[in-house]
Amino acid sequence: MPSDGPPSPVWGDASGARIRAALVLVMPLLALIPKYWIIHSLYPPGVSLFDTGFGFAGYVRSLLAGNGLRMCSALPFKACSPDLCVYATRMPVIPLLLAALDRLTGSQAESVALAKSVAMALLSTGFLATLVRDFRIGWPGVVILYFLYFGPQSLKHGAALDYEEGILIDLSLCLAIAACYLIRRDIPVAARRSSMALAGVMLAASMYLTKTTALLTVIVMTTMVMTRPALSRGVKVAAVAVILLPMTFWGWHNWNTSGAIHLSSSWNGENLVRGYDTGAAAIYPEISLDRIFDSRQARLDNGSLVPLGNYTGKQCFTDEWQWSSTYSLQARRWLADHPLDGLRFTGRKVWVTLLEIRHTPTYTSATQKSGHYASGLSLAMVAWMVGARVIFFLLVGAAVPAITKRGQTSYIWALVIVLAACAPYMLVFAYQRHLIPILLLAGVLFVTLFLSSPRPAPNPLIMRTQT
Repeated sequence: MPSDGPPSPVWGDASGARIRAALVLVMPLLALIPKYWIIHSLYPPGVSLFDTGFGFAGYVRSLLAGNGLRMCSALPFKACSPDLCVYATRMPVIPLLLAALDRLTGSQAESVALAKSVAMALLSTGFLATLVRDFRIGWPGVVILYFLYFGPQSLKHGAALDYEEGILIDLSLCLAIAACYLIRRDIPVAARRSSMALAGVMLAASMYLTKTTALLTVIVMTTMVMTRPALSRGVKVAAVAVILLPMTFWGWHNWNTSGAIHLSSSWNGENLVRGYDTGAAAIYPEISLDRIFDSRQARLDNGSLVPLGNYTGKQCFTDEWQWSSTYSLQARRWLADHPLDGLRFTGRKVWVTLLEIRHTPTYTSATQKSGHYASGLSLAMVAWMVGARVIFFLLVGAAVPAITKRGQTSYIWALVIVLAACAPYMLVFAYQRHLIPILLLAGVLFVTLFLSSPRPAPNPLIMRTQT
């Protein structure tokens, strides 16, 4: 018979266990100290929430004005009509969150970013509190958690206000903890598995409504819940409802604004061109793929000039979904016409997603060769990526023998959920910041599955005697 969990390591005495539990519990709160200085650097006094980029500010302004989830200025494409509005270029979680925080803190970007960081730290602390109540985490696990969460990339992107990784890092940490309760069989409090199952699908849905790359994560988490025999039918029905309700909201929003059912973002078509285009294949990962839309050529480090499409101004679009479908068709046609180039391009995306340790993209400009960071910080970032990559493959190296040699078949879900997180980036494109939540996800799964042991379950007979 297979064992119910990995070999349980012994992690010292009770006082040491309490110290480790306390360190794990306060980790997200301690990270607020360096995040404060990072936020102050990213968003100096006087910078408004509406001065930030990535296409969220217009939605927030509309929500605060009572006009719903839409943006009617600074569109990401050339509109045929000057009064055109868009409703789904960005997924709804970040605009709704930032609008709520604006009402709480005001419109200064620094204040909103701090409030966002505090909210995400409290969410992570809540999940970690449940984890340390049920499991003893050894010193190696504590060190790995701190190494990952306090890495320069984790702190910087976790503090960011205006792109999705600013909340996906903490959501990924929480998702890994929830997934652990579904993967391990030796849960000391069985009822916790049900609550974590619902939390897991809720987190996955939130991640998808933050960024559509989490679609496979939603499918995996839902499948994991539906196939767990230890979960009741009621929990499984509730999990389906947790998934369907926000998806229904987003589908209704898009039906109401476009007359068609869309469950994704209208920006996805343009993103496909970033992953399937001759110019993009030539400059990736050295130069930002945004340049294929606004530049005519790029200069590589080897001195060669690469012609780019400069697509943005070439045609106007009647609405956001025509923009999306036009670019989606362009990407599919390119792949059909250039299958070998597409295969080579995909190989480079796989490398960047799974193995690359340097910062990508190296340059944001098509022609200027100024780097992002000072040399000392760049070295620290490379060192962190090396460590995070090693931990990623330690998870793989530990899970495979657990599945194949010890018969712990449920541990295959750890690999499946990480693969689901990686797949969209391997198929379309990845920058380093996209990968930080995945590295957190893999690292926390490694700690919770292989570097922790369950606390003894409460004995009901003893508890009745004591009462």
